[in-house]
Amino acid sequence: MAFRHLNELPLGDKVFRIELSSEDDREVVVNFTGWREGHAAEPIASGRLRLPVEDVPSLRIAFNRALRALAIVADVSEPIPDRDVLRELYPGHGAPWVPVHEEELLRRFHDNETVARIAARFGRTPDSVRTKLRELGHDPRRPEYCPPDGCLSWSRYASPTLLGAAGEPGGAAPGA
Repeated sequence: MAFRHLNELPLGDKVFRIELSSEDDREVVVNFTGWREGHAAEPIASGRLRLPVEDVPSLRIAFNRALRALAIVADVSEPIPDRDVLRELYPGHGAPWVPVHEEELLRRFHDNETVARIAARFGRTPDSVRTKLRELGHDPRRPEYCPPDGCLSWSRYASPTLLGAAGEPGGAAPGA
């Protein structure tokens, strides 16, 4: 069955057009063009891709990952996609943080690596990295700041209420 689908997206002063077409059920052609508003004769982006229909799902995943990597390199934010796409794009999404990863997160953060790059390294969303940094007592906007009791301090792992304050019956100071 032949089909043609055209999607034209005006974004700011640019327009991007993605056209999908097929003459049969075996092959899909993807044409991509971009231009500045009013200057359609001078493309800023163009490309053509021909692939078997059964490879479309794999191509979608590949494009999502490539565009995500491009967004990280360009250091631009991206909207939060739906849950299924999140699982494809962020393999670590929803997984618990382990102490080794927390240490690596803080090392990279203090080395002034961007939150987007750190998120890509751990396969998580930038928001989950910011949340973990706050849980560890850091301000995601200030890599130079460390909590008063230090990075990955004991108080972060065990609350005094859980252990009992030092000097209380049944409570002991950490390390005692």
